[in-house]
Amino acid sequence: MEEFEPVLVRNVRHSDLVRLCKSVKTYAGCCILKAPSGETGTSGLDAHCWFPSHDDSILFQLQWAPPEND
Repeated sequence: MEEFEPVLVRNVRHSDLVRLCKSVKTYAGCCILKAPSGETGTSGLDAHCWFPSHDDSILFQLQWAPPEND
């Protein structure tokens, strides 16, 4: 089985944790929640997520990508 780098989702708000866990489960992945990465003014957690395939990893990243500022 290939090994992929974890997908890092920074500053996940507590109100989004259930949605994050459901998304990880959808792609048969696993995640570890860690304390904030040290950015000032953030109250969310960092999620380090792993998936069984590169495609699943990409699909998850697309779902959790931060919105682009137009």
